Amino acid sequence: MTEPQENYSADAEASSTDPHDWGRAMALAVTRLAEQLAPEGSEDIHTSLVGKDLRLKIRDGAAGVTITVSTAPVEDLDE
Repeated sequence: MTEPQENYSADAEASSTDPHDWGRAMALAVTRLAEQLAPEGSEDIHTSLVGKDLRLKIRDGAAGVTITVSTAPVEDLDE
């Protein structure tokens, strides 16, 4: 039996509504998420994301979009 896992999330804003311009905001959101998951003082924060299922949500923002990346069990993605 697996233990319940906490879900973490991180946001970043893109100043454009064009998906071609969202790369930097997605990278920032992923980095912020990795910082939350990594052990304190870790220099290899990217390893905290390896093997994790991530959820991506894009919402309209004031001048562009808000991108949220979160951890969530795969079965929760259909909600």
